[in-house]
Amino acid sequence: MRQQMKAQARAQKMAFRAQKMAYRSQVRAMRRTSILGPLLVVAIGVTLLLIRLDRLPFSEFAFWYGHWWPLLLVVAGIVLAIEWAFDHWSHQNAIPGQMPVRRGIGGGVVLLLILLALVGGSVSVVHNHQTLGISGLTLDSDNFGEVFGERHEYEQDVDQAFPAGTTLNVDNPHGDVTIIGKSGDDKIHIVVNKQVYSWNGNDASSRADQIAPRVSLFGGTLTVSVPSLNAASSDLSITVPDYGQTTINANHGAVTVSDMRAAVNVTANHGDVELDRIAGPVNVHTSSNSSDFSAHGVTGDLTLRGHADDLNLTEITGAVSVEGEFYGDTHLEHLASTSSFRTARTQFSFGKLDGMIDISSDEELTGSQISGPTELHTRSRNISLERLAGTVNISNSNGTVSLSAAAPLGNVTVNNSNGEVTVTVPEHAGVSVQTQAKDGSIQDDLDNTTIPETGVASHSETIGDGAARINLFTTHADINLHQGVVEPPAAPVPPAAPVPPAVPAVPLATKPSGSALAAPKKPAKPAKPAPKAPITPASPAQTT
Repeated sequence: MRQQMKAQARAQKMAFRAQKMAYRSQVRAMRRTSILGPLLVVAIGVTLLLIRLDRLPFSEFAFWYGHWWPLLLVVAGIVLAIEWAFDHWSHQNAIPGQMPVRRGIGGGVVLLLILLALVGGSVSVVHNHQTLGISGLTLDSDNFGEVFGERHEYEQDVDQAFPAGTTLNVDNPHGDVTIIGKSGDDKIHIVVNKQVYSWNGNDASSRADQIAPRVSLFGGTLTVSVPSLNAASSDLSITVPDYGQTTINANHGAVTVSDMRAAVNVTANHGDVELDRIAGPVNVHTSSNSSDFSAHGVTGDLTLRGHADDLNLTEITGAVSVEGEFYGDTHLEHLASTSSFRTARTQFSFGKLDGMIDISSDEELTGSQISGPTELHTRSRNISLERLAGTVNISNSNGTVSLSAAAPLGNVTVNNSNGEVTVTVPEHAGVSVQTQAKDGSIQDDLDNTTIPETGVASHSETIGDGAARINLFTTHADINLHQGVVEPPAAPVPPAAPVPPAVPAVPLATKPSGSALAAPKKPAKPAKPAPKAPITPASPAQTT
């Protein structure tokens, strides 16, 4: 009986396997392969053949595919939907007893679709001026064109009359823009350096002609615009009379402006911005986290909005307003008027800067010779400020605060948490002091008072007339108040008086020949001007 039961079980198992194999064979007989796979192979083959025969520029196709590659998935879905609808109709109209036919796509077609989508997404990232890194290979919009062909360079010169009172408007979607206000003949001189990537020389020459700058004068505005073309860029080097107000729109490329006596407006989406010796107001908007901004010798107001990496402002006479996100290091030096620096992490404003301020990308914030009123609100920074004059108000957390207050001494308020506070005031200054340290000690050298850590340590005193109020608060750290020799901010050596903006109605043609503004009719592409040496502050003996 046991042997019979085992034989019966084996027979049932074999019958089940046979039934399963028959079912699989039946399903395979009902399944048909989708036409999507052959269509993809044909489309890829036709495209490669057209590229091989130079009927389709590879660069043009690559950029087009990088923008429209999601249509591939749409077309694939439409093909599958049509096949499903046809199979469903066939099943409803099938002969009784006839097995329905179903279509499907194999794993190879699915893998091919995924590969094509990854290629399209990668090209799209680079086309949008972002960086793509794969196994140590870095591709961005600067070198992506090199993948699609050899580099061909062409140069073109354009001259145009620039009457007094004319405004210059430059629009360059891909390429650097350099503007120098040293044209002395009431003309604008443009040197265009074109870079075209192509495997075919004739195609490169034709594409270079397509990115020739278009110059038009209408309603007192002279517009220089460069057409946009994939795998091609144009660097513009423009020499213009310095009295023209200038507006620059650069989508991808560095912007350099120097020696201008009128307003300068810059919009730079992807590229560094450098301004030097600008006598008019400056308004800049940047949008790239990896681009730097620098300005030197600006006598008008400067306004900066947007995103950037490193920030460098020196020798600015007008008011400075900076707002946005800056992911690198910030350097400020010799700012003669009220200035404000605002990010999501740090809000810093002051009346005048005779020294310098450095704000690192991590936690350090240092500065010297700042005149108030000074407001600083930040977090997670170690703050060290020297020779601060006027009212000071600082709030911080998770970092130390060290400052020395100079004459004329104003009210000083420091509100910190999880960090030590150290303040030095001038000798013989009249102050009214209020200090409080939670879970920390107080060391006050003004009246030789030491209060050990006692949960909440507090101390108050009045020295002299108590005209200046010193309020210091912190938690989980100590407070140190010292007296010492603190020199006031030394006034910097005054720079040479800037040339006042020219009246638009007076043409520069009245200047005598041999003027320093004279320039050759077709100048070569100018190099970036060397930065001025920093102005050394006057010694205390020279300060009155």
